[in-house]
Amino acid sequence: MADDVVVIGAGVSGLTTAVCLAEAGLAVRVDTAQPASATTSARAGAMWDPYLVEPLGRVREWGRRPLTEFAALAWDPATTGVRMLDGAHESRTARELPDWAALVDARPCRPERLRPGFVTGWRYRAPVIDMSADDLENG
Repeated sequence: MADDVVVIGAGVSGLTTAVCLAEAGLAVRVDTAQPASATTSARAGAMWDPYLVEPLGRVREWGRRPLTEFAALAWDPATTGVRMLDGAHESRTARELPDWAALVDARPCRPERLRPGFVTGWRYRAPVIDMSADDLENG
């Protein structure tokens, strides 16, 4: 049977993407050169934030499903490595709220709350993925 989709990488994002696609009925193959404990997910974290993603007209649609899936995984951060955190996105140039801001109820930051050198920003709550190598080996 031919693969409908090939996901490159077996970190948290890649595996979550592969599971969602398989649950949607697609034939999925995950290609990785390293075991899960040697992936970026075992060493670094990630926050859901579709910044600089193109095409802009599709970003909200593409961002909604992973946001929903990662937020659902946040029910048990010790097991899943996903938790919901409040944070801010700041910019050194004036920017409007991105189209996806409505998905996370983003609100503009008050100027006095921005770090020095930043002129605009927004606060929101989003999933943060932070897996340790032990979590990947034992989970």
